[in-house]
Amino acid sequence: MERLGSASDVAIRSATDYLAAVQLPRLLFGVVLARCPVENAGHTCATMNWALAFRELGWDVWITEHVTREECSDPDESGVSLQERFWRETALEFGFEGRECLLVDGEASELSAMRDFARGAQLFLNYSGQFRMFDLIPDSVPKAYLDLDPAFTQLWAESCGVDMNFAGHDLFLTIGMNVHGVSAKYPHAGQSWIPVRPPVAARSWRERLGVTGPEPLPGADAAWTTVGHWYGYHDLPWEGRIYGGKRHSFLEIQPLPGQLRWPVAVATDLQPEWGDDTAQFQNDGWQFVPTHEACRTVPAYLNFIRSSRGEIGIAKQGYLESQCGWVSDRSLCYLAMGRPVVLHDTGWPHQLPSNRGLIPFSGLQGAVAAIESVEREYEAHAAAAWQLAESTFSPEETLRPWLETLL
Repeated sequence: MERLGSASDVAIRSATDYLAAVQLPRLLFGVVLARCPVENAGHTCATMNWALAFRELGWDVWITEHVTREECSDPDESGVSLQERFWRETALEFGFEGRECLLVDGEASELSAMRDFARGAQLFLNYSGQFRMFDLIPDSVPKAYLDLDPAFTQLWAESCGVDMNFAGHDLFLTIGMNVHGVSAKYPHAGQSWIPVRPPVAARSWRERLGVTGPEPLPGADAAWTTVGHWYGYHDLPWEGRIYGGKRHSFLEIQPLPGQLRWPVAVATDLQPEWGDDTAQFQNDGWQFVPTHEACRTVPAYLNFIRSSRGEIGIAKQGYLESQCGWVSDRSLCYLAMGRPVVLHDTGWPHQLPSNRGLIPFSGLQGAVAAIESVEREYEAHAAAAWQLAESTFSPEETLRPWLETLL
């Protein structure tokens, strides 16, 4: 695993010692990390955006997750599974020594310490509702469901009858910022959703790459890029509409590279044996980057973003149909690196500024026009992207408003 530089290591250790020495507001954060141990650095960053953002805001954060032994790979010579090893390495990398607990079949050596921490917690935040062991959390601690898949979370519950683990939560947060907008078209599945703006831990990501300020602009040969799964979810029906996955959205803009003067590349898990998509998209000028290169580690993922000219942000077709107001955690990392983002219009322009650095588009010609408009004033858009990460999506602007209102 690529390690942090010595200065960052010292800073993290100092921060951990400081947290142990003073009384800060406490967050117990139910995460999803051990279940995604291979070539999933984008997911790691998505999770850590929240954990590090709370820490930047002055909270003492403890991460926890539970898995079964059946979910883990066979242990290595030292008796540790891939999932457990990844958990330990990730906790160490991000400075959560003494602030983490991975439960395997309900057991962990850190369980008693986590219970002590939880007794003084101000909030339990449940990433995608995946943590279910509520008996470990005192009744007095508010429990917040964090919906990171707006429209799909509600459709799985409403249309498919899937148990999304809503029971037991006191608050229901969603990054579907347009959930109550007049243009939104998806059910609420019986919950009162509170829209929240997703944070980006820009300072932490920049420190990991030694970035201290806006960098030289990328060359004209740098590609407009994105990262993501090719298929994702099955189509979901609701009230005569179909809420599809990401492939639908890629197909809509398939001719894009042929209409631009700049390369277009996507880091994805698409495999040639899955069908004709690979050959057809490559014939249309798309470059493909294997996820084992772009998403191998967090530094590799951030460097892929940093080396890009900007992001062509492709949303799942269900986000487009629902107009839920989704903005990708991946797009926020591009902004943090000072890279402009041209992002599918999922309804987010109703809730966010959309004239510099972060630009909406709909359809093929909309994507072409948006990228060309950014390129005409590239330096201004790059500066605006950096500033959006500093202001609009900062922990101060995204977390503090709802924390002060709800807690």
